[in-house]
Amino acid sequence: MNQEYGSAELLFGFSQCYITDFSEVIKDGHTCKQFSIEYKGFLPDICPKCGKRLYKHGARTISILDTPFGGEPTEILLLYPRKHCKDCGYTWKPTFQNIDEKHNMTNRAVKDITHKALHLTFKDASDGYLLNERTVQRVFVDWIREQEKAFRFKTPHFLGLDEIIDKKLKELTVITDLEHHTLYDILQGRNQAALTAYFEKIPETDRMDIDWVCTDMYRPFEKSIKTAFPNARWTIDHFHIVMKANEALDDVRRKLQTPLPKELRLLTKKKLAYTLKKRTKDLNAIEASRIRTLREIPDFEPLIQAYDLKEEFFEIFDIGRYGKEEAAEAFDAWTMKLPMDNPLYEKYVTLGKTVHNFYEEIFQTWDCPIAISNAFTEATNRVIREMSLRGRGYSFEVLRGRALYRDTNFDRLKSYDLLGPSIDDSTEDEEVDEEGNDMSI
Repeated sequence: MNQEYGSAELLFGFSQCYITDFSEVIKDGHTCKQFSIEYKGFLPDICPKCGKRLYKHGARTISILDTPFGGEPTEILLLYPRKHCKDCGYTWKPTFQNIDEKHNMTNRAVKDITHKALHLTFKDASDGYLLNERTVQRVFVDWIREQEKAFRFKTPHFLGLDEIIDKKLKELTVITDLEHHTLYDILQGRNQAALTAYFEKIPETDRMDIDWVCTDMYRPFEKSIKTAFPNARWTIDHFHIVMKANEALDDVRRKLQTPLPKELRLLTKKKLAYTLKKRTKDLNAIEASRIRTLREIPDFEPLIQAYDLKEEFFEIFDIGRYGKEEAAEAFDAWTMKLPMDNPLYEKYVTLGKTVHNFYEEIFQTWDCPIAISNAFTEATNRVIREMSLRGRGYSFEVLRGRALYRDTNFDRLKSYDLLGPSIDDSTEDEEVDEEGNDMSI
């Protein structure tokens, strides 16, 4: 027995195994650290299945990838014996700790690759390994599925719903926990049938405990929410309301600038478009000066009126400015100022009608025990979009897994104790190789 390099347990965690050789080889154009390891442990003589004699059945060498050694790929050539029972056909082989035999990698290599794949593209995550990005993707997808079996996210009391339009995956619905600022799930589709089918998969006792759902003004949300969450109150996120006021203001600006002389048209287009959308309280000195100048030019009186309507509308929904009844009264006063018969302000009139159509859902926000808003959901949407762009066409399973199990989200879930109990896998079929042997670690 050649023990020149010593036990493999300290370096790789393989008990009863010894390093018999070490070399540097060139594989796929990369210098690779290659360790030859041989099993020298216990060999049974009696078949554990039928109690008859076991006979030598040759040896097998498998290639195992480990984490980079000295910054270079590492390959382990693991040699182990086998024994065979001629009576029942059972073939024995040693069981190794710390090896993921499905992927022919050490457990720590799988952990390292999946952690990298959460943050990097699959191509970048393959750096330091003798792997292509397709293999990294398969490892990552298997890890996602293991996470799905192991964890269940606790259903939030305050749900946020919003949509993403992805170039490849089309419509996606993002579901968040607005109380703890965590991502709860992503589902494909956002039509009423898809939403209702998904919601009804949530255990009934959990659905009964959902108190509030915050969304935009997408009507299919309404029926799905009322069907699946009978105790929940549906509220419209104020961001989606007030942004309509900015859209109305921009519509007035574009209509006014068309007949203006070129110099004034360029002024409204290049220098005023952004300034007008800002809140008065957020204007810097130059921007505030522009607004004061506009007030002195008669041709811009309709634009200033539109600006003031926008500001007053925003003030209705400023946090802490009004109570519920005061906000409703401020809205009624605002609608009285609308130039109903002037087509220049038609989008403001439409905005007023929209608020009336969703009056209860908008104003009952003041009844919510937390400052409910979909700002976190919108921020999560941006993260998911960036992931999709970097990945250049991730599958839905990969995109969802990266978003749900990224460190930021998963750590918050753990810190708030929002992970349900592990699922017992003991009844699942054991994985076997082509000879019928147990391949579990």
